[in-house]
This record gives sequence, structure tokens and C-alpha cells, in this order.
Amino acid sequence: MIEAAYARIQSELQSLRNDKGMQWLLSGQDKIKAKQDVVNDLLTWSAGARSTLGQERLNANAEAISVAENRLMPIDQWSIADAGRALLILQAVMSAPEQHALIVRSYFEQGDESEVAIMVRIVNLFYDAESYKFQVREVGRTNSKPLYAALAQYNPYPARFYDDHEFNQLVLKALFIGVGIASIIGLSERANFELSKMCEDYIDERVAAGRSIPPDIWLALEPFASANGLGLIHQHLQHDTPEHRYFAVKALKQQKPLCAERQQWLNTFRKNEKDHRILALLSSN
Repeated sequence: MIEAAYARIQSELQSLRNDKGMQWLLSGQDKIKAKQDVVNDLLTWSAGARSTLGQERLNANAEAISVAENRLMPIDQWSIADAGRALLILQAVMSAPEQHALIVRSYFEQGDESEVAIMVRIVNLFYDAESYKFQVREVGRTNSKPLYAALAQYNPYPARFYDDHEFNQLVLKALFIGVGIASIIGLSERANFELSKMCEDYIDERVAAGRSIPPDIWLALEPFASANGLGLIHQHLQHDTPEHRYFAVKALKQQKPLCAERQQWLNTFRKNEKDHRILALLSSN
């Protein structure tokens, strides 16, 4: 798995034809391959990735990498620096497999925020990924939106290894600090009654405090919403903000097959909707 992921990421980087950056990256890989001091060499070269490779988006069409049966790890949201760091980490693990655990734990402990952000993603590639759950959950303590987003969004790790309580807390904190939950992998399949109840309580708190409700919260409320929760979703089909209407529709369509009541709501709603993105969602299967 590691070798295949390495080849995929390297191919994406080479397609960018940044000769100076690629030469720097190859030099770093050669240094790590020499195995003089793998951990420190990795950390040293990784520290220079952002300034040398830059924060430009990798490739919006980059294919996701398979990390387990029916689980993909998207890389199209990565920066070039993220991809470069991922290659350096994978090179270290492949060059010194006997130091595999030391490499991963050292990077988690000593890397800066942007470095930990890439490790919390590519840890999915390791055969012993679950053994780093403590380190991953420590990342979840952060109040940094970019770092928390690396854990919560486009990352299959929580869906693979978190229990329901841990997963629910991940979703709720994302809502609390303003990290969108629509990109949480496995959200619909990990939905549960407790998560719906937590979201309804959170909505009540926000309303009581006169604060806005995150528009994507409806995705976590369904398909186990109470009658009150379902009423809130129905109510927000008429919201002035298109994002609320979009996610309310998307939440209702999570029920498979769609019951007659929900179908009637959507049919009625469609008659007055003008937003092209919402109309396209209504027409999708």
C-alpha cells in the first residue's frame, strides 16, 4: 500500500514540472535513503517543504488513494508542500522499516502544525494505522481550524477507527469551531441516534443564545432526527440562505428509500426553488 501511494503522489508532483522543487525533494529523499539519521533528516527536510515547494494546490483532479476496502483517501485538497512531505515520510518508512513506529511518533510529536496535518492524513496508509489512535485523538484536542480540518475533513481515519462516541464528538467539535462537516468521510453511514440528539441540543443552545446555526448541521441530524429535529429541517427548506436549503435537501435525501412524506416535502419545495445547485441536487439520485 505504501509503495503504491508513494508512486501515485510522486506522479502527481512530477506532472507539475517544478524542476527546482523536484530536485530539492529528490535530494531530501536521497538523504533519508542514506539512513544516517532517518528521523532527524526527515524532520529537517520536512521543515523546508513549505518554503521550497509552496502552498499551491496539488491537482484538483488527483485521484484518491485506496487505504482499505471501500475506503479512499482524497489528495486533491492537498498543497504541493503536503504532497512533498508525504513523500518524505513514506520514503523514511520504506527506507527504515525497523524504525517505522519511531518515525511516525516522532513526526507527530515534533512536527509543526502543518506537518502534523499531513501525518494525520497519511497515517491511514500504514498497516498499523489503528495503533496511532492516541496520537490522532491528541490532534483532535486542537482549536486550530486548519489542523482540525486535516483530521475531520477528507480523512477516512475517524470513520475507520473511532467508536460512535469518539466520532460524534469529532462531528460536534467541527460544528463548534466552524469546520464544515459535509466533507467528513463516513458521516452518513456513521449516523446514530445519539449524534442526532447532540445536534438538536446544539441547535437549541445556538438559538437560545441568538447565534446562527451551521447550515450543514442537517447532515448529522438525519436520518435519526426526532420529530422536533425533522421539523427544523423542514422549516429550513424555506430559509433565506441557500446553504441551509441545500443541506436540508441533502439531509432529507439521505433516507433510502425516501419515504412518502419526505418526497412530498421535496416535491412541494421544488416548485419555488430557483437556485440551480439545489435544483440539481433535487434531480439527483
